[in-house]
Amino acid sequence: MKALWLREVQATLQRKDFLEWWQSLLDLEQKLAAVRSRYDELLAQENLMGFRAEFTQKNAIDALYLAGEYEDNAAQLLAEASEVENKSYEAVANFESQRIRVSDNFSQMGAVEHYFLKLQTEVRSLKATLEGARDQEKREEFARILKKKEADLTKREQELREASGLYERENNKKMSLWEEVEQMWTRSLDINLGVSEKRVKSKRARRESERLFKDAEHHKQKAQALKGEAEEANAKTEELQRLIDDLRSSARRLFGCLLGEEFLYWPRRENINDVFCVPLNDHAEGFNIELRARNIYLINRQRGVEFIEPLPPDGDTRADVDQRIDKFFFESKTAQALKNKDS
Repeated sequence: MKALWLREVQATLQRKDFLEWWQSLLDLEQKLAAVRSRYDELLAQENLMGFRAEFTQKNAIDALYLAGEYEDNAAQLLAEASEVENKSYEAVANFESQRIRVSDNFSQMGAVEHYFLKLQTEVRSLKATLEGARDQEKREEFARILKKKEADLTKREQELREASGLYERENNKKMSLWEEVEQMWTRSLDINLGVSEKRVKSKRARRESERLFKDAEHHKQKAQALKGEAEEANAKTEELQRLIDDLRSSARRLFGCLLGEEFLYWPRRENINDVFCVPLNDHAEGFNIELRARNIYLINRQRGVEFIEPLPPDGDTRADVDQRIDKFFFESKTAQALKNKDS
């Protein structure tokens, strides 16, 4: 590759074949950027859909386990309800026995009370008769009978108190047994309602699990479809990259230049230490100055594109200064090298 004059580089950049080459390169790079963006988007969607599939399947399995737990809880509650119901039968039987016993006590208490009230009436009648009797012998007879009746009344009064106390105790026991029966019935009802709720929740959880499994399968299929599209986009990316690489490589042969990743280079014939560089794209930042595509810039052989200079207005003044500076550093390095060789 030979060094070129500035006018030769400018002429090369104005050639029709160069403009066609450069436009083809831009078109391919734009297509490559679009396909790469599409590939990245497809890859992100595939990963997201895969995550959704896994997450949805996990939720489906959790819902299925939950349905099983509800069924187990319902079975446990049903067993408990059966136990409570069996105990309630026994409690009802105990209550019925106690009710009969209390009824008997009530009848006995009624009989004692009836006899007690009868004796009270007789005692009051005897007292009235005794007060109205004038015959001493009859008064003594009435007094003897009254005394016997009063003793019997006292005895019956004691029996009535005992019968009333027994009835009260047995009746309280009966009421306690009835409260126990009602509590068991309430507990049985509560458990049976709980069993019903658990069964409904189990069915609902199973339906939810089935729905989630379907959603997970749908997400898997969509993820697989996205994977296929991403593979196609990746293949298209590789194809476009090969076309770009081939097109870029042809620049060496077509335009006699050196090819970088973002620049074309021609050694400067006016100054062997300078190189003409032409950016293939615009660069608003990233370099020491703003670059425009297909514009010619100057770089030094040593520093390369680390420091880029625009073309000097006159084309020669800047070159003369650069030649003197380069000559100074070149002669200093040559002298130092000879000195090291002699020593």
